[in-house]
Amino acid sequence: AYMRDKFNQLFGLSGFGWGYAYSSESVSLSKEDVIRKRGQSNQYTEEIFYAQLLELTFWYKLIAEDGTISRHEIPATGASDNKVAAYALKGAITAALGNAASNLGWQKSVYMGKRSHKTVGKNKKTTNATPARSKSALKPARKTAKAKAQKPAARVVTESDFVIPTGPKAGQALSAQDLRAITFYAKKMKVQGDPEKKALQEAALSVLAVRGNGSQPASVAA
Repeated sequence: AYMRDKFNQLFGLSGFGWGYAYSSESVSLSKEDVIRKRGQSNQYTEEIFYAQLLELTFWYKLIAEDGTISRHEIPATGASDNKVAAYALKGAITAALGNAASNLGWQKSVYMGKRSHKTVGKNKKTTNATPARSKSALKPARKTAKAKAQKPAARVVTESDFVIPTGPKAGQALSAQDLRAITFYAKKMKVQGDPEKKALQEAALSVLAVRGNGSQPASVAA
C-alpha cells in the first residue's frame, strides 16, 4: 500500500519507526441483510458485514540530533462494510490509519482538490528549496546511512491509500467498497463543485480503471 510505503520511508520500517495497535475488544463486526434495488423487478437481498474499529493507536518515532528518541501516538477510529467479513475488517483498519495520518497532513492536497490521478506527474519541473532546520529539530527515526535521493514516480490515487471524505461512508477506505459503489462514485455521483466529492470521483475513476473486471477489493495487509 502506498500509505504504508510512505510511512516506511519517512519513519523507518514498520514495527521500528512506526506502527499501530488495537485490542480485540475495540472490534465490532456485525452482519445485516440489505435490500438492493428496492421496489424494482430485479430487487434482491445481499448479506453485508459491518466492521467498526472503536479505537486504533497509530504511533511513530522521532529522533533528535542528540540521538534522543521520542514516541508519539495518535488515536483514531475507522469503519467499513463489505460482502466479505475479512475485507470489512481490513477496510476498517485502513480507514482508521488514514484518519490518524490525516492529522499529519496525509491526503490534504486530495481533500482540497489540488491533486488527483489527472494532475500527479504533470506539474512543471521546479526547484524545491530545502527549508532550514534548527539543530534541535526532530527527524524521523531511521538508519543513519544516507540513501541516494530518487525522484518520486508519478502515480495514480490507489484503492488502499484513499479514505472516503464525505457522504454516508465517510471515513471508510475506498478499497473496502464493492464495484457497484466504485461505479457510483465514479460515474453517477453529483459533484456540484464540492472539492471533496471531486477528489472522491477522481479516485474512484482511477480505481475503476484497474478494477473494472469485477474482482474483489485488493487485500490490505493488516
